Amino acid sequence: MGLILKIFSGIVVGILLGLFAPMELIKALSSIGFVLGQYIRFVIPLLIIAFVAKGVAEFGKQAGKALLLGLILAYVSTIGAELLGFSVATVFFPHLGIVPGSVVSAVKITPYLRIEIPAAISIMGALVFAIILGLGITRIKSPTITGFIQEFNGIIADLIRHGLIPVFPYFVATVFMEITAKGQLIPTIKAFFLVLLLIIPTQWVWLAVLYTLAGLYTGRNSFFVLKSMLPAYFTAMGTMSSAATLPVALECAGKVPFLKKESVNFCIPLFNIAHLPGAAAAITMSAMVVTILTKGTTPSLEVFLPFIILLGFIEVAAVGVPGGSVTAALGILESVLGLDQSGLGLMVALFMIQDSFGTATNVVGDAALTMIVDKAMHGEETKA
Repeated sequence: MGLILKIFSGIVVGILLGLFAPMELIKALSSIGFVLGQYIRFVIPLLIIAFVAKGVAEFGKQAGKALLLGLILAYVSTIGAELLGFSVATVFFPHLGIVPGSVVSAVKITPYLRIEIPAAISIMGALVFAIILGLGITRIKSPTITGFIQEFNGIIADLIRHGLIPVFPYFVATVFMEITAKGQLIPTIKAFFLVLLLIIPTQWVWLAVLYTLAGLYTGRNSFFVLKSMLPAYFTAMGTMSSAATLPVALECAGKVPFLKKESVNFCIPLFNIAHLPGAAAAITMSAMVVTILTKGTTPSLEVFLPFIILLGFIEVAAVGVPGGSVTAALGILESVLGLDQSGLGLMVALFMIQDSFGTATNVVGDAALTMIVDKAMHGEETKA
């Protein structure tokens, strides 16, 4: 919960600065925000290479029907959650009074200092390179390259925890400072509040969909499993990390009498990494409202579908630390949807505020997919 409080503090401080600070100070602090934005953009391709390459390599090493089925289910569930989020946003956003294009440059604020930090590789280049590298590792089986990717992954994971996530509150503060100074605060805050009211129920609806489908396929009382996973839900809300909640999720799923132990021990850790429907739904809905606020248009499915497909893939390899999902998604938010620095800052703020609910949805949804894999792998044995 500490990260949420820091994000909230960043928003409040940014608003106060935008209201009361002299323009000279705002321009000076905007310089810091600009550099932080450049730094974040530089790190994102490295994150994609580190986690997607490692994920592809590790999944590729593990042969078996259960792994393939699990990954397909995780991707389909993530895409389904995104499409649900898109549908909810399309239906309800036009009736919420969100003003298109309300976050625009009404008052020009030019930072005193603009230090460009070009990314070493483009977002799509990083994604393709990571896939090629991961597949190559599975074929060549070079211990040197494998060790390098694992260590590089560890470096980037440590950078995210200690050198990227900690700067988000300051970045968000500069974004809200500029929005306030431009006189765009009220429509932005109103939109945030209304969207949050929709994101959380949408995540709950997707959990209901997953458990209903799992119950129909297995012939079991899936909502008994859902009830068993409630301790993991509240643990995830507190930690905001799927990885940190893994031991609790394993314990909760392990208490379900009709789930085989080997299925739980295989599926729950796999889905802990690869199944992030709550985060994906929140990112999709947040991206919808930020696009409306910053670009003045309501995106169509034709425009959003490439983003949805890529986001589903990116989320499979998203790092399990607080804010990891949105951090991994920033690249395609910029390259596919064309969000600028203000848009990325708004995305970070909106996603982080609801992150505990998204993480909890991710963790609890894993048990529904575990039911399906367990039934598919063991068939009638699950009724014993």
